[in-house]
Amino acid sequence: TDLLGSYQSKNIKTVTQTVKELQRKGYKISEENIKKGLLKVIKNTGLLGRWQVLNEKPKVVCDTGHNREGLQYVMDQLLNEKFNQLHIVFGVVNDKDLSTILDLLPKNATYYFCKPDIPRGMNAYKLKAKLNKYNLKGEAYNSVSEAYKTAIKQADLNDFIFVGGST
Repeated sequence: TDLLGSYQSKNIKTVTQTVKELQRKGYKISEENIKKGLLKVIKNTGLLGRWQVLNEKPKVVCDTGHNREGLQYVMDQLLNEKFNQLHIVFGVVNDKDLSTILDLLPKNATYYFCKPDIPRGMNAYKLKAKLNKYNLKGEAYNSVSEAYKTAIKQADLNDFIFVGGST
């Protein structure tokens, strides 16, 4: 597939099993079309933000994994990366139960707290206050763009910047 991330192997298994069930129910789906579809998921669907590499030096990756299960896969993938310092641009919606994901967030990262540009976005300063209590350190920014640009300025070429949270 053109989707990156080690966790995509699980997603592909789910897709292929679903297609087999559809084939059993009479839907005509060729193996060739399945292969073509998996190789062009981004083009065919417009799906962005699944371990999407935005930059190489420093490496910048964004991912939309925002529930516990999705974020666990993303953090596992992150541990396989080589970098000097980890920077995390992070924002969530205001009804997010942070207690479900706190233990997944790396304590050794520098955080750039921001508010997603949606009505339900949690205020970045409120998010910072909540996460600082759990030794997740960083600053709050008025927008995702401002947080991202600051992370790029502060990161060295061998650092890693992850952009994620609620979508």
